[in-house]
Amino acid sequence: MIKQVWVDPKIEKSLQMLRRCGKKAALAVLAAQAIVARMRSGDLVPARVGTVTKHGELRIKGVMKYDLGSGYRLVTFKHGRRLFVLYVGTHDDCHRWIENNRDLTVVQVQERCTPLPIEAADDSDGTPQLESIREEEDCDPLPEIPERVLRRIFSGLVGNPVSPSSL
Repeated sequence: MIKQVWVDPKIEKSLQMLRRCGKKAALAVLAAQAIVARMRSGDLVPARVGTVTKHGELRIKGVMKYDLGSGYRLVTFKHGRRLFVLYVGTHDDCHRWIENNRDLTVVQVQERCTPLPIEAADDSDGTPQLESIREEEDCDPLPEIPERVLRRIFSGLVGNPVSPSSL
């Protein structure tokens, strides 16, 4: 669940530049703005606010790339219940940005971003949602699995198979 949305100040400049780059880029800008608006509505799981790229982003833990269509991407970083909108651009530009910013820390990201207010969601039926159910949707089960179990399960993918007796 997202409780705070932070945006890098360079995002607005990038969006303005993309608006002038043609119809496909302008459509990507609209998609990016729609994703940020859904993020600001609060209490959402980041993967559900837009179309994420098929292969995800494994170079930086917590980074998620959204596919804006026509080769454009939006790069975000999730830390706890905070979501940072960091970069928007072409696929290649996003690749370069991620490579150049691999060593960013949470403190550095927070220092360069500005918070956006979360817009309260309207409950049309007035029924409160259970907080525990929403928290389960956002959990990551992989950190709870011991590395030795993962190595055993995926041993055929990484090379030499590990025998059960060696664990």
